[in-house]
Amino acid sequence: MPADSLTDHAIEVSFDPLGITIPAEVMARKVQGKPRLRKLEKDNRNKLHLPALVMAVCRLPEPRRQDLDNTAHFPLRDKSFLIDAMDFDIVDMNAGVATLAPLRVSIMHSGYVINLEDRLTAIAKDVADLTPIESEFPALADAIRGHYAEVMKGVNSASIRTVATKFNTESAAAFGDTNAGSADEVLKYQKLPESEIEEAITGKEGRILTRIHSYRERDRAFVAKVKKHRKKLNGKIPCEACGLDPLTTYGAEGERCIEAHHRIPIQELQPDSVTREEDIALICASCHRIVHSRYPCLTLDELIALLNETG
Repeated sequence: MPADSLTDHAIEVSFDPLGITIPAEVMARKVQGKPRLRKLEKDNRNKLHLPALVMAVCRLPEPRRQDLDNTAHFPLRDKSFLIDAMDFDIVDMNAGVATLAPLRVSIMHSGYVINLEDRLTAIAKDVADLTPIESEFPALADAIRGHYAEVMKGVNSASIRTVATKFNTESAAAFGDTNAGSADEVLKYQKLPESEIEEAITGKEGRILTRIHSYRERDRAFVAKVKKHRKKLNGKIPCEACGLDPLTTYGAEGERCIEAHHRIPIQELQPDSVTREEDIALICASCHRIVHSRYPCLTLDELIALLNETG
């Protein structure tokens, strides 16, 4: 829902990291006393509504329109989720036109927030140097070029959604299902030995183009807080996969074998994502090793299913 200050203004969207502004072809109007966005051509299916336009430019999957099962499915795929809210900064208001810059989008039923500024920066980085991607995944490089070319036309068109979906398809073929913003960053970190991943991360936590979960899982202070909280609630901290109780098995020193693991796999994490206590699963070292024994890694549910199969 737009702010009251936007009423009777046409909306355009500034995608500053890409150097392009696109008319959203919507007008902010008051309907039954509440501000609403209305397409200038309401029956023109070739024009994307404002949130759909932003998602397509940001190479994110297409959201669905109806809440079918009160869940969000990860990794995000076309029509597997609903947008809860999309936040913008009002950059300029002049002569009946309001220019907005997308900031973040939150996904309904998940508490999952995607930083759109960082994502656009990631896209610009991919476009600036396609050489690493071109050498290994030429079809993905072509998809990146195609998406960028369509966006740079500066026209609100359903074609942007088409090329965004093409990018996501080629990205999945190259790296597995992923919602990461930068293909170049995924390629770079995928090649790193596991022992070097943590050392490769610099700067404010979360503000890298592709979130590497090994860093957060190795944050000892954070993990200690999670363990303390879970133990206070349950009296113990067993492995959430196999049920191992380290104190019973190993004695007082046993808790060191319990490690932290993101419930949301690496390929679904976004720049500036905030890790909450409930996002962390505590599992034993053996289960953790199995989880990361393939790429993309096993989900906790997949690991539990494997354990159930073996009895």
